[in-house]
Amino acid sequence: MSAVNQRIEYVYQSAAWLAEGVLIAACEGDWPADQIAQAAREWHRTRGLLALSKRWREEVRPGDVDG
Repeated sequence: MSAVNQRIEYVYQSAAWLAEGVLIAACEGDWPADQIAQAAREWHRTRGLLALSKRWREEVRPGDVDG
């Protein structure tokens, strides 16, 4: 895999981890329901981008995707 593709996938993975952290903070904190919903939508969106990135990599280099 090219260094650029690997770094792009890392960006998506990092975004998913950060969005998950925001969602956890929202659920554990005293955040209004609309902000919790917004955090959940962002987490869902970043997970989708990461999955898309992994699917694309699998098409380009089968067997090169972990989990």
